[in-house]
Amino acid sequence: MIKKTKPLLLILLLACALSACMTAQQIRDRRIASNPEIFNSLSPEIQQKIRAGQIELGFSEEMVRLAWGIPDKIYTRTTDQGEATVWTYSKTRILTQTDRMTVPVQVRDKSGRSSVQYENVWINRDTREEYTVARVEFTAGTVTALERLDM
Repeated sequence: MIKKTKPLLLILLLACALSACMTAQQIRDRRIASNPEIFNSLSPEIQQKIRAGQIELGFSEEMVRLAWGIPDKIYTRTTDQGEATVWTYSKTRILTQTDRMTVPVQVRDKSGRSSVQYENVWINRDTREEYTVARVEFTAGTVTALERLDM
């Protein structure tokens, strides 16, 4: 039993490792391959833009989903002109902060007496920060506004 599950486990681990290393283009190609009926119904010009990860005003939700994937958050925006749906796409960055701390250290001298000395230590602290890189606004299922973060 163990001999049979070992190769299977190795294959699963390899598949997981390879999927984590997929590029944005490979992920987009996989979305397109999973939705051939939607993709093939589009004009060659639109297909080319979706393959390149580009979206523009007038695109439908399905077209944006093919080009950029599922949004990280979805909002409903209400104005005096009506309601719109806003999709946001985010990235995560890791911020490292180095702090100095003074910590008490108990030491013993040669005669065995105990005392406390204070030592400086440096501590790295990582925090994850999510930030929005794009917003897509839909009115009646069609892109009416795009907003991208320029970095």
